[in-house]
Amino acid sequence: MKKVAHKEYYINKEKLILIGNNIRIFRKNKKISIENLANSCNMDYSQLCRMELGQVNFSISYLFRVAESLNISPKDLLPD
Repeated sequence: MKKVAHKEYYINKEKLILIGNNIRIFRKNKKISIENLANSCNMDYSQLCRMELGQVNFSISYLFRVAESLNISPKDLLPD
């Protein structure tokens, strides 16, 4: 019988929280509500909430959508 390999996902909770905090800081500095940012990113409000809280391991495409909607570089959202 063949052994099935399980996917292992890279999750760094601390970095996800830092990225989420950066999203929140830029969003609030630009006076954009979370609802408006979610709409401009064409994503679900709850998905963006979970991103800001560092509760979800999201794809790089979401990071690019958020950065574009905030008119910043994606690297601005990443921790040092």
